[in-house]
Amino acid sequence: MNLSEKDKKEWEELLMERELMNEGDSIVEYVKGDYYSFGQNRGRYFFTNESLIFISGLGGTVAVLPYRNIKEIKKCLVGPFIPTGVKVTVFDEEKGKNKKHKLSLLGRKKWMEYLSQQSGVAL
Repeated sequence: MNLSEKDKKEWEELLMERELMNEGDSIVEYVKGDYYSFGQNRGRYFFTNESLIFISGLGGTVAVLPYRNIKEIKKCLVGPFIPTGVKVTVFDEEKGKNKKHKLSLLGRKKWMEYLSQQSGVAL
């Protein structure tokens, strides 16, 4: 993992304070990347035991993708031709319908396999 134990603990406390991570959950992996929602948002992805959490650099854009709600994981392009995109379809419990999320992650094959393993969704 790219986080020191001190940084990991600080991030876990912040994520719990903001109610983005449940008590008892913990960060397993961390990577910087982009999230596409009405434009490109740069930030951090936290892979926890229960969810994938994205927080933009300024904290304005937040996405929480519980592994149990992931329905589909596909490769996609970001920008006109950059092959780092991952499109994740997640069931939104509050709205009662599926929502697509577009992520950009270096080493996407590794992260797609990780999401597939955690969610039980085949690639």
